[in-house]
Amino acid sequence: MISPFILKNGALLLSLVITLLIFITFLFISGFDHHIQNSEATSNTPTDSSTLSDLIQKGGEMLNNSRYEEALVSFDRALMIDSMSVDALNGKGLVLNQLGRYEEAVTWFDKVLEINPDFTNALYNKGVTLSNLGKYEEAITWLDRSLEINPNFVDAMYNKADALGELGKYEESLVWTDKALTLKPVTHNNSNPNSLLLPND
Repeated sequence: MISPFILKNGALLLSLVITLLIFITFLFISGFDHHIQNSEATSNTPTDSSTLSDLIQKGGEMLNNSRYEEALVSFDRALMIDSMSVDALNGKGLVLNQLGRYEEAVTWFDKVLEINPDFTNALYNKGVTLSNLGKYEEAITWLDRSLEINPNFVDAMYNKADALGELGKYEESLVWTDKALTLKPVTHNNSNPNSLLLPND
């Protein structure tokens, strides 16, 4: 006959083993759950073309090919990586301008200029967008600021000439058209929008 002492100790040992097994199982499940959560978090971050420069480049290519919604996605993903990237902010503004969402575009160029007030392309892009809104006097102000930084900015000259023409200032408009033609006789407004994504020289 087994002594009650042995039975009691055996039951206690069995209870400890079961408790230990439950604890180990809990730790395993918790660790597995944590691993799943980490995997899900990782899967929500950009994986393909996930570097900032890759996303900006891809956004520029999509913009240049008139694939505006895709370009917007690329720039938004770039801004998830760096919300202060002036190139991504400027790129998003360019896409919104192309989509006819001019007021929104201006706010994105303003974000760029809060970070870097001398970012030539953002100054120019804001001027062009204001022209699209019919705010020609204001547009000229921003185009002039881009020309102060880069006096040979041909696209800014052409767009300033356009704005002056819209205001009925035809002689001034011709002066700026002649300046632009002297530097670079290009078809007006046929510039590559991708070039306006580049940082300042």
